[in-house]
Amino acid sequence: MARQKLVVGTYGDINCTQRANGTWLARARYCDVDGVVREYRKSGETKNKARANLKAFFVEHTGTFGDGAIAPDDTVQELLDLWFAKMEKAGGSPNSETLKRYRYHLRWVLDSDKTEHPLGAYQLRHVRPVIIQAALDSAGVSADMRKRIRSVLVRAFNMAIFHDVLNGNPATAVPSVPVPKVKKKSVPVEDLDSVRAAIRDWANAERRNGPKSVDLPDIVDMLIATGMRIGELLALRWSDIELTAPPARRDDETWFPWLMVNGQITSKGKRVDYGKTHAAIRPIALPDWAVAILRRRKLEQPPNDIDAVFASRNGTWHFPGNVQSRLWHIRQLDEYADITALRDVSPHSFRRTVATEIDEVYDADAAKDQLGHTSKTVTERHYINRRLVVPDYRAATERLAPRTEPADDPEIGP
Repeated sequence: MARQKLVVGTYGDINCTQRANGTWLARARYCDVDGVVREYRKSGETKNKARANLKAFFVEHTGTFGDGAIAPDDTVQELLDLWFAKMEKAGGSPNSETLKRYRYHLRWVLDSDKTEHPLGAYQLRHVRPVIIQAALDSAGVSADMRKRIRSVLVRAFNMAIFHDVLNGNPATAVPSVPVPKVKKKSVPVEDLDSVRAAIRDWANAERRNGPKSVDLPDIVDMLIATGMRIGELLALRWSDIELTAPPARRDDETWFPWLMVNGQITSKGKRVDYGKTHAAIRPIALPDWAVAILRRRKLEQPPNDIDAVFASRNGTWHFPGNVQSRLWHIRQLDEYADITALRDVSPHSFRRTVATEIDEVYDADAAKDQLGHTSKTVTERHYINRRLVVPDYRAATERLAPRTEPADDPEIGP
């Protein structure tokens, strides 16, 4: 039987073979825009990954001819694999760290041990809003997690619509649960010293077992001085900091010490040269007391091969999760139970403190720039805790006072 002729923008069956090194190779014939059928190949660590990589290539390769990238008989798992492959290939936003979190979130609706109604095996043509809702409901996730999972599913199913696999998006019809708007607190300025003292006391390890966490007090102080994300601060290198005026600006009275945020440490402890958003790459002016901390560290710190301001005992980058865990441990200790401001403290708490103070002294736009946000709305909604200010408009309302004094016992009625 003759092989069926391919239409421009479509591809034939995908064949997968395993290589000697254990990886997989996916191959398929594809009809290019010029009408010539060519064979394309993509590899992957698993069979499904190789297929997804080849399909992701066809998504980009087809341009407007997207109807062959995925079929109605493909499963939700295959759709998500294709979507993740496309996002990873595209780069930019969402970045690789965010995509890892998305994969983790989706386990709640894909794994049979997480939900009684896993979505992964459903064919796309059979997916209905009630099926997605059943998976979410049986997983018992929080309102915030439900919102995140639904958001990823909406984006993946939108890709299926683009490729003419579905006429509508079943995820958008799933009712969203309002996330309670609880504004997380900053550390009040008047409580900063008591929080610092508790952290310094614990880090010195005089009354506990285990190695000293000598970097933790300085890490906390630099978070307070800059408002940086914990991953940004731990990625800081000495080459990113200018503590002394360069020769060309030694007589320039407008010069001041500063640093450049130009990377972050991922959850896996790897340093990358990009930030959470494009606005994350930014300069930050340093207050005098922070300059003193850095100069002391520069003199006292043993040299390391990675030029890190905060290097571990092994000369590697600190893990952000380790700093968060240490702060969590300090919060649980009875000896610090009387320090109210310490109860919910996290690296982000100090970030909110900085945002609140900059907003009060300058404005919300200045706080946005310091924190590296792309939108002032995010800064105002989640980071700035404005003090209650009673507006004084009495000069106007005093004019509305009665023109004559009221009688002691006014007569009402006849």
